[in-house]
Amino acid sequence: MTRDAHVVHKEMGYSHAEFLRLLPKAMNGAALRVEGNRITVEDGARRLDIELGEETERRLGHFRLPVTPVRLAFAGYSEAEIKAALERFWRAYQKGGG
Repeated sequence: MTRDAHVVHKEMGYSHAEFLRLLPKAMNGAALRVEGNRITVEDGARRLDIELGEETERRLGHFRLPVTPVRLAFAGYSEAEIKAALERFWRAYQKGGG
């Protein structure tokens, strides 16, 4: 990761397996390199490094929900490109409701 990267931290309600299953949609079909809990997406001079933290769970009564801390580090992206990438990312991981 470069020093000038824009970094976003998020706690997400997904297991590692669920996160990785949805990731190609979130990355709009871009090539992904997965090495353990680290994922790299490179597109020319742009690079996105994703790091998955330790998978835990949140308990609500008898319900157990997966929780994974996620770190996104954007390098070589303009502010507009980061905004568009994050909107696509959050939309891909949005869970349905009501």
